[in-house]
Amino acid sequence: MKALVTGGTGFIGSHLVEELHQRGWEICVIAKDSMFSSNLPVPVTIADMRDSEALAPLLRDVDVVYHIAGLTRARNTADYYAVNHLGTKALLNACMVHCRNLQRFVFVSSLTAVGPRIGPDEVTETTQYHPVSHYGRSKMLAEVEVLEAKEKLPVTIVRPSAVYGPRDRDLFRYFKMIRTGIEPLLGSGAHQLNLVHVQDLVRGILAAGEHPDGKGEVFFIGGENLSTADICARIAEAMRKKPLVFHLPEMLIYVVGALGEATGRLLRRQVFFNVQKVREAVQDAWTCSIEKAHRRIGWQPRMSISNGMSATYAWYLENKWL
Repeated sequence: MKALVTGGTGFIGSHLVEELHQRGWEICVIAKDSMFSSNLPVPVTIADMRDSEALAPLLRDVDVVYHIAGLTRARNTADYYAVNHLGTKALLNACMVHCRNLQRFVFVSSLTAVGPRIGPDEVTETTQYHPVSHYGRSKMLAEVEVLEAKEKLPVTIVRPSAVYGPRDRDLFRYFKMIRTGIEPLLGSGAHQLNLVHVQDLVRGILAAGEHPDGKGEVFFIGGENLSTADICARIAEAMRKKPLVFHLPEMLIYVVGALGEATGRLLRRQVFFNVQKVREAVQDAWTCSIEKAHRRIGWQPRMSISNGMSATYAWYLENKWL
């Protein structure tokens, strides 16, 4: 079996490539850069997934496409849509033209494509779209393209919740702060977040792509629902730290986000925290139901938050990130 993985040098993609390699797959990786390529057991092709002709020889004999590439942060609004939406559309069209024996096109989307929980009920696969950021909206538009293609291609959509684990750069920032003895919390720390370990996510992506009942379907892949205060407490526990907790008012976060966005535009580079990330951060609950994935494809998470945080911290230490 041969797989093409877009974004295979990124956080999620690199873990998926390693798992496919262990299972004996032939793998073709395309990416916009070589971020984690030194960790990969296969060569990487630097290519633009919007270039159909460049992709032609890579797609011709592929059995499964795992489309993970995307922008979570961008220098400007247009970049989100150019890569996440139009890039996905272009790749779908290239698959229609060049793939001769495609068994599945798996698009890794995001909970943000749908939006946060509103009211008491968890977000499910039938919840209507209500994204709150340009990133979420660009992933929503990409999902629409994938679903419109399902009459011509065997597609599956996987929506991860917030992902953490070795090589993650987002939660890593909290590890760094807590290591210095500081634990910043937005508001009271009661905001809810669903966290899934990257190893569980990879198993979910593969299960959705391989199971016959995954064809034409959408699945949330998530883990435990925790408050931001609980998440920081688990990180501190893994690091055996007792940090000083201080609470940041939401208005201050908006100011920080605006300053970060202005800095990014001035320096013409991506920044970690901008107004788009603030809009996501201030939502009450990013939680979802994973019942459908369990019922239809037999997937459920295995990694507990405590074990996951401890393993992640150990990886950061071993690889000298901390």
